[in-house]
Amino acid sequence: PALNLTPEDTTAAPTTPVAPDTPPPLLDHERLDVFQVALEFAAMVPALTKAARPALRDQLERAASSIALTLAEGNARRTKRDRHHFFSMAQGSAMDAPRPEAGFAPAIDILRVTGHLAPADATRAKHKLTRIVQMLVGLRRSR
Repeated sequence: PALNLTPEDTTAAPTTPVAPDTPPPLLDHERLDVFQVALEFAAMVPALTKAARPALRDQLERAASSIALTLAEGNARRTKRDRHHFFSMAQGSAMDAPRPEAGFAPAIDILRVTGHLAPADATRAKHKLTRIVQMLVGLRRSR
């Protein structure tokens, strides 16, 4: 039988009792430590780019989102080869990708040398990116 999910049939509360301090269940990609670090980095980007031109800010926000989104998509792939391909793309988005619009590390350098980003903030962002890449290398070796 088909489910009828009209507003009258929905409830605001789960049908099975859940303790108030129970965290929501994690999806597979949320279990990846590198995904959590990528989310932290994506959360840093608005502050890093607040002085940048709007076009550059938009580009960098999309690149930061791409890291996390590509990780999630790759983790959902069934074959090791497919997963590694997506993890490699996420790594490319984090570092010096062949397409300038995809590489985040060079963009941080541009913001720093043009005076739109303090050297300490640039260093902090690059450390986070380096950590993401290190974790992806380890993930590709283990999976």
